[in-house]
Amino acid sequence: MNYTNNTLFAVVKVLLYLLILSGIVGVLIIFVVVPRWVRTEEVLVPNLIGKTYYEAVPILDKAGLRPAKEIHEASSGAPKGEIIAQDPEPNFRIKYYQPVTITVSIGVELAPVPSVIGKSQGAAIDTLKAAGFQPNQVARVHSETYLQDIVIAQTPPEGGGQRRGTSVNLLLSLGPTPKSIQLPNFQEQPATEVLRALETAGLNVETVYSSHPRIPKGMIIAHKPTGGVLVKTGDLILLEISGQESIESIGKLLPFKYKVTEAENLNLSRHVKIIITDDSGTRTVIDQLYAPGALIDLERKGVHVFGQTQVIVFENDEKLLEKLYK
Repeated sequence: MNYTNNTLFAVVKVLLYLLILSGIVGVLIIFVVVPRWVRTEEVLVPNLIGKTYYEAVPILDKAGLRPAKEIHEASSGAPKGEIIAQDPEPNFRIKYYQPVTITVSIGVELAPVPSVIGKSQGAAIDTLKAAGFQPNQVARVHSETYLQDIVIAQTPPEGGGQRRGTSVNLLLSLGPTPKSIQLPNFQEQPATEVLRALETAGLNVETVYSSHPRIPKGMIIAHKPTGGVLVKTGDLILLEISGQESIESIGKLLPFKYKVTEAENLNLSRHVKIIITDDSGTRTVIDQLYAPGALIDLERKGVHVFGQTQVIVFENDEKLLEKLYK
């Protein structure tokens, strides 16, 4: 009886030890092994910048990471196929076997150069910048075809493939080449005739009035520059006129504006001629090339007329407008 009890007790004792051991193992599995198994080890992301995609794949594999789908992007500083960016960045800690996004250069992005010929300097600069190009040096020459500050030529030329950010040089017009004129002596000549002669020659005029004991009213007392001096079209001539300012002596400014016929091709300038007939006679006040859409303002140009005035406008020798001022 005692033997049986002792054997049973021993068996129970062994089972109890096994149960305790199983409990300890279970606790270890729950609180130590399972968390370690669930918690992935963190690793440092290697630096892939400057390498190719095929060089980066084994580097990531060795670090316990994997490449995500690659992104392709243009770059002016990296050759085609070179890695220019990565996410996460180098030396960043992430979990084991996580993906790393790689951005690969497709080389320099080329773009066609827009044409800015026929545009004003400001419009040309805006057009080039909007297309990703940089306006650079500006040179100027006289042109019988293009108005002042209009682009005549550009380098690189229109079209082709150029890197964005490439510099574009511009050649601008200074307008028609000024013509040299030897100024006559206008002293004691009628101001009306002098004004007409100067306007016809393409010169600008300013007038001042003063009394003179000998020179009659409406006659030129003096002028600057003086007679015999060489001047150029567009220069300013100052006339001193005897008497007081009056419409009879210098006429009235002509309030006439004209817009040159517009065209799709801004490079094709139009030859504009404006002829005026008034009490002082007939004269041509405009005879030159203008860009399509240009505005001609005779009042702003200081064109004076006397009495009833007829204005006739020609474009490329075709009469387009006739207007009468009373």
